[in-house]
Amino acid sequence: MTVAELTAPVFPPAFDGHAIDPERDLLAEALSGAAAGTYGAGDLVWSRSTDRAAAMIVLEPDVPLSRAVQMGPTLMVAIGDALGAIGPPNLALTFRWPFTVLANGGRIGRVVLAAPENAALEVVPSFLIVGFELALKNADNGADEPGRHPDMTALHEEGGGEIERTELVEAVARHFLSWIDGWQQEGFRGVHQSWLARAHDMNGPVEGRLASVFWSGQMLGLDEEGGLLVSENGVTSAIPVAAALEGLR
Repeated sequence: MTVAELTAPVFPPAFDGHAIDPERDLLAEALSGAAAGTYGAGDLVWSRSTDRAAAMIVLEPDVPLSRAVQMGPTLMVAIGDALGAIGPPNLALTFRWPFTVLANGGRIGRVVLAAPENAALEVVPSFLIVGFELALKNADNGADEPGRHPDMTALHEEGGGEIERTELVEAVARHFLSWIDGWQQEGFRGVHQSWLARAHDMNGPVEGRLASVFWSGQMLGLDEEGGLLVSENGVTSAIPVAAALEGLR
């Protein structure tokens, strides 16, 4: 199916969709538009690609950036609910902290979180970009080297061959809006519980690096803000979600 054959997504009234061509950088488009004032709260930039479902959403938080970053895990649980509703029943969707999405143990995509350059965590940011990229087909294993990235997969390779870009982008947008409402009413607790229910590495060994932040040890869960709790040699550390902010890395 070509780009032209797919209908454009229809979004809830809270979101205003803006389509861009597959070869353009979604995050760069959203960031530049938000910084220039072209995009504001509720603008949703989505890709016309048929090989992936990808969108970036512009938010204008009314809370400090240190709390607004909870929109990252909030979007992840929305993706989980969306694929739970339209995906195959045997699709095991899990999350790896901070923003990796897996299907049956293989990476299918990620969530992206970005703020204005040099934004301070204790200050309400002028905008926040939260977005996602999910591979529908043609996992990036390298055309000339099959199995080059054996840890990566795509939804069509995991039994989700009926899922197409438009319905997935629509479904994620709907579920994200619902989770935002819950977050505004009840705080992070519901997101916290739903994220942990899909945690891929819970109680297992984890390690990683974000800029100058490194972690290694046993995953204990998430703290009340969505940060990673890791235990190593009897010492528990918390890695904040803000470490994954594109603008601060």
